[in-house]
Amino acid sequence: MPTTANETPVPDHYRLLGVAPRATDAQIKAAYRKLSRVYHPDAQGGSPLAEDCFKQIAGAYAELADPARRLNYDRMLMLRDPLRLVDDPRAERALDVLDTVVTRLRKRQAALPSTGQGRDLRVEHPLPFTKAMLGGRTSVRAEFTVACTQCRGAGTTEPERNPVCHVCQGQGTLKTGLRRHDARCGFCSGRGLLLLSACKGCAGSGQVATHQDVDVHVPIRCRDGAHLRVRGGGEVVAGGKPGDLVVVVRLQPHPFLRAEGDDLVCQVPLTWSDAVAGGRVPVPTLDGTQWLTVPPGTPPGREFRIGGHGLPISSNPNGTAKRGSLRVQVFIDMPSELGPSQIAAVLALEAQLGAQRFARAVAYRAAVGTPESGSGDA
Repeated sequence: MPTTANETPVPDHYRLLGVAPRATDAQIKAAYRKLSRVYHPDAQGGSPLAEDCFKQIAGAYAELADPARRLNYDRMLMLRDPLRLVDDPRAERALDVLDTVVTRLRKRQAALPSTGQGRDLRVEHPLPFTKAMLGGRTSVRAEFTVACTQCRGAGTTEPERNPVCHVCQGQGTLKTGLRRHDARCGFCSGRGLLLLSACKGCAGSGQVATHQDVDVHVPIRCRDGAHLRVRGGGEVVAGGKPGDLVVVVRLQPHPFLRAEGDDLVCQVPLTWSDAVAGGRVPVPTLDGTQWLTVPPGTPPGREFRIGGHGLPISSNPNGTAKRGSLRVQVFIDMPSELGPSQIAAVLALEAQLGAQRFARAVAYRAAVGTPESGSGDA
């Protein structure tokens, strides 16, 4: 059966036992005993990986030790991978791999070799509208991995207990299919060795997750999607130069303010009494809440301009900045769910005031005219 390089096939029984497909019963039994001494859970302090490996090996031996079951298995193997029944020159020395622990593990450096420079990290960071418009400093958390301090990046604190995979002979791949594709070894998961004694600090990966809080400068009028680069704020490697941190700004909109050119625009609702009698209404700004004095008789749609409370235009050496204006647009907040008596009171008040009090409505109706008789609603 053809196998792509991305697949992880389960090794066949002969590979699991480290013998050639034409091995005798005595050779198969001897191989099983030898492997049992290596992978039996009792010999490895109850290692879960050793237990799983031992179950695979025991299952392979149980099938190959029975002549009838072995014959059926060979037929299935012939259909799945015909070239596997050809004598494999490596099979004769496969079990010898278990007699020698990987020398490179013993000679491994005390820490992961430096890559020269850590990776650049990319982080999306939500930025409040006020901070983005005025600029300043913000703290961004950068998460990355570093070499495990317990095993110094080796993935194990007892390298002598981790044998080379006898199935792939430390290569991490197996030749499969008619075209002999390289596929990841399913016995060692492509590592080339079995971590029977994995580091408890990193679970055998050799790396642990960590983070650091980086101080980031935010320029004035920072926009959504802007990329802010912090030199040296990225991944840290032992003995190497740290990478950079790239912060992608995700602007959080303000609930009341929006930018238009150099100005800020804010729409403020007024009650009837605010518009008729005037008064003071609170207005949000980038510098906090300010009071706006509304004169009596303020019509809806009127705009008030407050200078110096808009967007920064340019920064001066002393840290101050010239700024645009805050444009406050007012509208009348109409009451809702009025009862019959309340509606009657409004109509009575309007009649008492007289039509001359509503000059714009009277002028509009006079200019538009009266609908012709019989015409329907628009």
